[in-house]
Amino acid sequence: MKIIGPDNTYIDYFQGICRLQEGLTDRFGIRVREGLCPAVVKPGDRQVNAYGREFPLPVQLEMLPIHVGMIVYDHVLNYPAYDLADVVTGKASFQQALGSPNNEEEPMRSTANGAERHPNTSERVYEGKSRR
Repeated sequence: MKIIGPDNTYIDYFQGICRLQEGLTDRFGIRVREGLCPAVVKPGDRQVNAYGREFPLPVQLEMLPIHVGMIVYDHVLNYPAYDLADVVTGKASFQQALGSPNNEEEPMRSTANGAERHPNTSERVYEGKSRR
């Protein structure tokens, strides 16, 4: 999930919710700003909070702390059309990310009351037939 801040000064990239996480309310992600990226958490319906160190961009993904790297890699796996990895590694600029369309869904714009959610078909859980 990609959420662009109301003043276009940041983009929050949140991990998707998988079947095992249903019912949990905390979401983890990365906030990208011009030249910096901290990890963020959104506890339930409350505001997003940055935590830990801010990392100057660009970064080498393997040099990030494990918990931050896991958030990035998880996001890349679940949202391969998004530009998070390109932005944090310097392959794309922050300004390019603000204007980039997504192949999976339109980015959400945050508002004073939260963010408007657009459907994302990649979050559907595969209900395959079991083998016998």
